[in-house]
Parts: sequence; structure tokens; C-alpha cells
Amino acid sequence: MRTLAALVLTACALAPAPAAAADWFFEGDAGVVYETNVGLAQRARDVKSDSALSTSVSTGLALPLGDDHLFTFSGDVNGNGYVELPGLSNLGIGATAAFRTKFGLGASAPWLRLFASGTRLEYDDAVRDAWRYRLGAGGGLRLGERWDVRLDYVFEERMADHGHRVSRILPGDVFDITSHTYSARLDVAVNEVLTVFGGYALREGDVVSTTRRNAAILAASTALTTDRPFGPDFVAYKIDATVHILSFGLSFALGRHASLNLGYERQLGFGRRDQDYFNDVFRAGVPVSY
Repeated sequence: MRTLAALVLTACALAPAPAAAADWFFEGDAGVVYETNVGLAQRARDVKSDSALSTSVSTGLALPLGDDHLFTFSGDVNGNGYVELPGLSNLGIGATAAFRTKFGLGASAPWLRLFASGTRLEYDDAVRDAWRYRLGAGGGLRLGERWDVRLDYVFEERMADHGHRVSRILPGDVFDITSHTYSARLDVAVNEVLTVFGGYALREGDVVSTTRRNAAILAASTALTTDRPFGPDFVAYKIDATVHILSFGLSFALGRHASLNLGYERQLGFGRRDQDYFNDVFRAGVPVSY
């Protein structure tokens, strides 16, 4: 992943000279998140809910490359502070490089975006500390004056620092995970203030599920380790799963540079050997951009 990110940066560096000077940009978001099944557990006795304060900040340079192309590079900081499970609280520091192009003139012209990012994640509980790499592509277009549609693909890989082996059968690298996510989203502008959005995502790959020890999930997992933030008798398992994610929400414009976003997400995970889970996620946040 680091090699791929370097290739993206090199390709952009060799692009034609910019048509205009680079501009600084800033994007931020602050909000709250509530999850009904934070550990993605299968059995009711192991399910734990929690809320978290979530913040993110990105700032960097936007460099025009001709009339229809834009290269951006940003430094990114994000964090989550959990209330009931403080060991899950984390801070991420990284960088993102992206290239965006439009195929035509006007707001209705289709567009394409490619990006690569790398982030260092530090948790209150060190077993989750990791490097996270993402590589993705997305595109979209406007249908009429009110409808916007987009499609995205993201590959993600995490490489964790700590893999404590607690089984003679399975390794302890639970938090070394890879996944592929395919998503679609539709935004409908009801009026100048309100936008309604809905989406669907299909995620395939590794999932970390935290439960008390049980034979069924042990047989389906490829790694396990202790997970003390949930309690002394909880264990984190790595399983292969297909996850369907349904989402919808409302966005209220707060002037030109900010909005109030309210969202709901339903996650339906189907793992190997019927190790299934369900999670509801409620979000409220205020994103800003300049």
C-alpha cells in the first residue's frame, strides 16, 4: 500500500503545470455516534452498546491541473472518545493524496476521484494500535437540479503492532485486517436548506468480533486474542464476513460552509459458519469546509 501511495504522488508530480496557484483548504467535523453493538457480537449476552464523541480535521493544498483536473494533498487528524468503553478511544494522524477530474463542463458533468491515504492509529488499549492504508476510486454525476448519485470502491488494510497469542491453535493477529467496500449513494436536494440522502454498501473481508469464549465462533475464526476494554472474560476473534450496510439521513445547510447532518446506519454482517451480527449506528455531526 505504501508503494501504491507513492506511485499516486509521483504520477501527480509529473502532471502538466498547474493553470492556477494552489489554494489552502480546510475540512472539519465534530459530532456524536451511538452504536447498539460496538463489539459486533453474535449472542445477546455479549452485546455492548456505547456512544462516542467523534472529531476529524483535514487541511492541505488544492492544486488545479488544467481546467478539469484537481490534485489535493492533506494532513488528517481524527479521534473518537468512548464513554462506557474508554479502551476503544483512539487518535489517528495521517495524510491523503487525491486526484479528481471532470468529464465536461457544468455542474452536471460526471466526475472521477482517485485517492490513497495512510494513517497511524493509537488506542487507549494498545492491542489495537495499527497502521491503516486505504486506496480507493469513486465517481458520480448530477441528474437534473436536485439529484446527485455516486459510486465508490475502497480497499483497506490494517497492520497492527500487537498480536498477543492466547491459543495454541490460532495466531493472535486479530487486528491485522483487509477489506473491500463497494458503495452507492443518492442525495436529493429538497430545497435550499434540506438534503435527504440514502445509501448501500457491501463490505467483504475481515471483521473483528468481540464476545465471551464460545466454541462456535472459535471454529469460524482465523485469529483470536484477549480484548480487555470489553472486560476480562472477553476475546476478540477475526472472522471472514460479508456485511450489508444500509444508511439514510438528513443534511441541513448552516450557511455556505457548514451543515448539520443526522444519519442512521443498519449493519447486517454474515460470517463464516453462521457467525452473524447486527449493529445500529446513529450519527449527528456538523461538518465545515473552507
